[in-house]
Amino acid sequence: MPSGLFNPMPEGVIAGYRADTGLDVMGIKKPVYALASGYVDYAEAGHTLWTGPRDTPYCVRIELDTPISYGNRKITHIYYAHLSELAHVQPEGKKPRTRIEGGDRIGTSGVANGSWHLHLGFLLDGEVEQYWGTFLFEDEIRKVMGDYRKGARLPKE
Repeated sequence: MPSGLFNPMPEGVIAGYRADTGLDVMGIKKPVYALASGYVDYAEAGHTLWTGPRDTPYCVRIELDTPISYGNRKITHIYYAHLSELAHVQPEGKKPRTRIEGGDRIGTSGVANGSWHLHLGFLLDGEVEQYWGTFLFEDEIRKVMGDYRKGARLPKE
């Protein structure tokens, strides 16, 4: 990818809206890959507000080996939400944490709010509770990933 990060969901379509707490990448049952290397904080059900009867429950959060500069801040964690399947399970707090290399498969896209997609979140400065000011918005994530426009399709690889 233009940013030097790994492609999170080849052939996924960039979607979402400005006020969203992450970037939505549309795609039905597509494999999801780690954007960069790090350690898994969790890979399990939960960790999302979307819990409707049709919503898929799995999320993964990875603490990056090398934080990504963003202005005077650092992107330290990336989370992947609404997955329908996990490549491996790791409960939050379990030691030792699983090591993930950039490009490793972490799961499969799923459903939230009736739409098949991956929700990709970038967390700042080691803050993982996702309160105001601790995460990037959808348009900011698009810029970090290579300035993709809404509706753009990610490369095949």
